[in-house]
Amino acid sequence: MDKETTQQNVTKEDDKRKTSKKRIVIILGFLIALFGAAVYGVPKAIYGFKHESTDDAFVEGTIVYVSPEVTGRIVNVLVDKNQKVKKGDVLMEIDSADYNAAVKRAQSDLYSILAEKEALDAQIKQAQGKLAQAEAAVEAAEAEHDLAQKDLSRYKGLLEEEVIPQAQFDQVKARSKASSAKLAEAKQMVKEAQALIESIKKQKKVLEFEAKEAQAALEEAKLDLQRTKVLSPIDGTIAKKQAEVGNLAVAGQPAFAIVQEGPIWITANFKETQTEKMKVGQDVDIKVDAYPGLTLKGHVESFQPGTGAVFSLLPPENASGNFVKVVQRVPVRIAIDSPIDAEHPLRPGLSVVVFVKVR
Repeated sequence: MDKETTQQNVTKEDDKRKTSKKRIVIILGFLIALFGAAVYGVPKAIYGFKHESTDDAFVEGTIVYVSPEVTGRIVNVLVDKNQKVKKGDVLMEIDSADYNAAVKRAQSDLYSILAEKEALDAQIKQAQGKLAQAEAAVEAAEAEHDLAQKDLSRYKGLLEEEVIPQAQFDQVKARSKASSAKLAEAKQMVKEAQALIESIKKQKKVLEFEAKEAQAALEEAKLDLQRTKVLSPIDGTIAKKQAEVGNLAVAGQPAFAIVQEGPIWITANFKETQTEKMKVGQDVDIKVDAYPGLTLKGHVESFQPGTGAVFSLLPPENASGNFVKVVQRVPVRIAIDSPIDAEHPLRPGLSVVVFVKVR
């Protein structure tokens, strides 16, 4: 019995030791967990209290859609997808035969009008010469008429004094009438010459207007000819190419999409309830999904003057039926202050998580 009792006591003591060890392990585990929470959890909690965050955020940049300005068959494409281009580089060429012909027609029309204008200038000079002759004839006729009038007056006195015969006076009177008729004829010639000059000048004005229209048509035709070569409007990278040799290029239909080499930014869509304390200039931490561990710095640059729903293709019409309240999103533009290195390029569309320091 004594041995059994002793064995039982030993077993109980071992159980107590194991229980005591378990308690110590549990307490130590709790203390370690508490310490870890204090070390890691408290700073995160404080950080979360000071910041407003959202994962509804994306990298954005300037994307330019290049469309031909004239219609025609594509005869050459000089770029490919993902290729870098400079401003002014030729992206593709459109068949220019029709546009060359249009330039030649416009040039021919303009030259024809200019030739007519030159002919009218010559006619004006000729009419001005005739006008000068007619004006000289008027001066001569006026002098002759004045002399005839004086002779008529003098001979009339001599006739009354019966110094000369009636026949001689009649001759003087006839010369006076002839000079009057000659003067009237000369004046009429002046009027006709002036009217001819005015008529030609009016024709010239019409031709000058037509010449301006023809010149404008020629410039437009030349511009259309230049537009058969589609140029890159910016420095960037070809992101999308829809042009192929043989296809019909339609004016206004996008053929290329180019991502501009330039500033990029973040558009973060915060819930309206998160924007109460947000202000322009606040610091922002940016984490890029594509590069785990990379954190960029930025700042709030601006707020869109309306929620995203307002500017959507089909904005909500809450007055047209049953209303269900939905928390709206406000797009916030965030500028990136950290330098971007070649190993971590930011491309439009990449997902990011942003943290705006509001407290």
